[in-house]
Amino acid sequence: MPLSIRLSPEEEALLEAASRQCARSKSELVRQGTRELCQRLLRQTDRTPYELGQDLFGAGQLAEAPTDPIKRHIWEALHAKHRRLD
Repeated sequence: MPLSIRLSPEEEALLEAASRQCARSKSELVRQGTRELCQRLLRQTDRTPYELGQDLFGAGQLAEAPTDPIKRHIWEALHAKHRRLD
């Protein structure tokens, strides 16, 4: 199926250079790139919410205990409740 796309001069030069280096047609490279990108995007939609945020979990540091006595009591209760069992 024919399809037209508009490339910036930079994108066109990049595609031309890759085409020459790989000795493949520009159309072939565009088809392959489109196929690979679409497959990757479709695989990402099959991931669970945990898998999507996995690289963020455990990032950073735990919050410091509050100095206010009432807030500290709540913080300690939550901290004890959700403490990991090692």
